[in-house]
Amino acid sequence: MSVAPYEKIIPSGELASNCLFAGDSKNPTLLLLHGAGPGASAASNWLSCAPDLAKHFFVVAPDAIGFGKSEMPKEIPDNICRWMGYRVEQVKGLLNGLNIEKTHIIGNSMGGALALQCAVEMPDRFDKGMIMGAIGAPFKKSSTLVRMMNFYDDPRVSRYRELIESFVYDPSVIEDLDKVMEDRFAKAMDPEMRPIQEVMFKAMNEGMDKLIIPPEVLGRMEHEWSIIHGRQDKVIPLDTSLYFLQHLKKAELHVLDRCGHWAQTQRWDAMYPLVLAHFLDE
Repeated sequence: MSVAPYEKIIPSGELASNCLFAGDSKNPTLLLLHGAGPGASAASNWLSCAPDLAKHFFVVAPDAIGFGKSEMPKEIPDNICRWMGYRVEQVKGLLNGLNIEKTHIIGNSMGGALALQCAVEMPDRFDKGMIMGAIGAPFKKSSTLVRMMNFYDDPRVSRYRELIESFVYDPSVIEDLDKVMEDRFAKAMDPEMRPIQEVMFKAMNEGMDKLIIPPEVLGRMEHEWSIIHGRQDKVIPLDTSLYFLQHLKKAELHVLDRCGHWAQTQRWDAMYPLVLAHFLDE
């Protein structure tokens, strides 16, 4: 049975979450955590691959607190650690609300750091994990990442297009890139969302090092991790994935050629078999 993707706002602890769902709830659960970027959301990261995943999994992909249509805190944090804390509690509340005792997890970029932090704090709630171009490791910020986090200093359409195109290896092969850009730009400039994200990205820019997970913490984790990185990623350097490969107890690294920061849209042909092999032992 395959259930088409749909979105719904549901309770998730202190703050309600807008979630993208797909697949039969009787299948193994796969929690998908999206990356950052002005206007990002669960749908912008995962909608294109949700139908394939729904053939095998019950897909649950929340808009992280601070993004999309999920409920915002009454007091907007000015530090990145508190934002991460809200998101960890969001995941916990979501699993409790859906009566999901254990799930697989995939985290992209910022969502990768969140996936790892969730597994650190709630190890019994997760089975296997996958991270893609993840932060949470020590690295020197790329010029592309710096420009993204400072987007609201000069929030113009042409500048946003430049940022979106820098996320992919070859913009010409992404058929709906214009639609993705227009949709995300509109969300980034939403009058209610923009002031929140301005504060949030300033906090991220100033405090990203605070999200680094120490080697000894990674080394204690018993989960099996698959690490995905685009060889031409201009946003997050390959060094981050090498750090995780070095310190996680059980991990494999897959470097995808002709791939920038979004493996799930640019090299789904390569990533999808890796997902099935890792989570379903196929």
